[in-house]
Amino acid sequence: MPTYDISTHLAALYASADDPWNTRTSPYEQDKFAQTIASLPRPHYRRGLEVGCGAGALTAHLARRCDHLIAMDCTERAVAVAQSLSDLTHVVFTCGTAPADWPRHAPDVVILSEVLYFLTDAENAGLAARISDDCTTDCDIVLVNWLGDTSGPISGAQAAVRLTDKLSMICKKISSECFHSFRIDVLRKC
Repeated sequence: MPTYDISTHLAALYASADDPWNTRTSPYEQDKFAQTIASLPRPHYRRGLEVGCGAGALTAHLARRCDHLIAMDCTERAVAVAQSLSDLTHVVFTCGTAPADWPRHAPDVVILSEVLYFLTDAENAGLAARISDDCTTDCDIVLVNWLGDTSGPISGAQAAVRLTDKLSMICKKISSECFHSFRIDVLRKC
């Protein structure tokens, strides 16, 4: 994840702007971040993992709820921007993809915000395996997906269902809520 074309596209976006989606000022992004944080079932986590951190706007919110947080993105420039804007010593920023570069630190919360529709079926299966093998029991998995056109082979809603189905034997659904243009599903590993 993502494919070469998507990686090239994302790299080009970050080459032209430090925050191509205006995550620090966009009302859509701010609402999505607030709803994501509000959806967290627990007030505090020991070890978090945010896949697709982008410029780090959501990371700053998540960091307040985690003792240790790894924030990863597939775009080097996005990671550099996120790192430069953060003074949080308990956050580690890393360039990588999920599931290929999944860190081994047994998270008890995983945030997958607007990344699932970039995954192939095989990568989706690999992500489910990483969650199964590497997350703590009772890990909360938060899926945030755009409901508009993803310009890809799978929609955000389909991407959420695809991963949820793969995790159905090891996770229970805590909540699922649709907002104006995104949805949030929260699963808990059993």
